[in-house]
Amino acid sequence: MTSNPADPYLKYALFCHDAQTGDDDELTFKGIIDLVELPPPAETPGPETPILAQVDVNLAFCIAGAAPGAHHLMVAIKAPGIPLDTPPPQAVEWEDGILFQRWIKTFRIPVQRAGTHVAAILLDGTPLGEASFMVRFKDYC
Repeated sequence: MTSNPADPYLKYALFCHDAQTGDDDELTFKGIIDLVELPPPAETPGPETPILAQVDVNLAFCIAGAAPGAHHLMVAIKAPGIPLDTPPPQAVEWEDGILFQRWIKTFRIPVQRAGTHVAAILLDGTPLGEASFMVRFKDYC
């Protein structure tokens, strides 16, 4: 995939249990989340199935290449079976000379069904990319 260097792009995006920035600006991810296993539900999931679990995650991502000035950042969570409210865009200021910006956002994501749970990352309404994790029901017997 190629892009115009003047266009913003997503350098990385991932779900993890913890992310920390050290004194030397080194970023450390702990417990990268790509699969969440839950006990099987008592009944087959359907349109009226209640929320089976809440998954607490950190979404760490980095955007590069934005032009200096005011921008709007939005992270929309998509989960199987549940229509989720999209949060309002967050105003961000991109200063001259900034190569990239990092964010670490905390989410409590409801689980109603197995499948891919996605965070879509948009800047000024343009989708830049996604991070995702799978949820599956596993028999623990």
